[in-house]
Amino acid sequence: MRKLDALNDFCAKEAHRDASLKGCKPSIERQKILSRLTPSNALFLDVGCWNGSFRQFLHDVEYVGIDINWQALKKAKERRTEVIMASCDYLPFKSEVFDACSMIEVIEHLYFPEKTLNEIHRVLKKNGKFLLATPNFVNFIDRINVLLGKHPLAGTTHQHIRFFTWKTLNNLLKKCGFKLEKREHWFLPFPTRTVTKKFPRWRKLMRIVARIFPNFDEGLLGEWRKI
Repeated sequence: MRKLDALNDFCAKEAHRDASLKGCKPSIERQKILSRLTPSNALFLDVGCWNGSFRQFLHDVEYVGIDINWQALKKAKERRTEVIMASCDYLPFKSEVFDACSMIEVIEHLYFPEKTLNEIHRVLKKNGKFLLATPNFVNFIDRINVLLGKHPLAGTTHQHIRFFTWKTLNNLLKKCGFKLEKREHWFLPFPTRTVTKKFPRWRKLMRIVARIFPNFDEGLLGEWRKI
């Protein structure tokens, strides 16, 4: 079974390496939220950086991004962003060199997330910060979708292969040597994602509601510390 998982993981990486950039837009809102947690004067690693868009929100840091998609890295270099082609499973850095690290909208694509988290733990300095964001599998609208029998992840072509609630995510990070420092919030997709995205004032209100009902939030975001 382990060999089959490894084969699936290899195929997933190969697909991501040459994946088209069309339709793949990083969540700028989530990046802005997490950027507020970034320490200044830090050597910063962005794991799964895609086109390096997170860099635009980071100030007073020395930024390095890694990804395996050559087209995304080409876009990042056009932005004059420091990036390296590398797998998140084997980070090409010495141990305990980075002050902070981020992984935004990446962990849900990994067959072996523990392997990546262990690598991030290795390259972070003692008490180094780790910023992470991933979709909330039990957000409000997807709970409704399950009841209606039309959950968007029920098909065979979706690229997300790992699914998290706040509890399962935090338990995984604890297991890999991280301690929660701060939980952040995005928005509650009520009554639908389309409505929430279409009306800015309503979306702003749903961000407040997400703080009241965090387990219904669209995303899971937070800051952890290496221990």
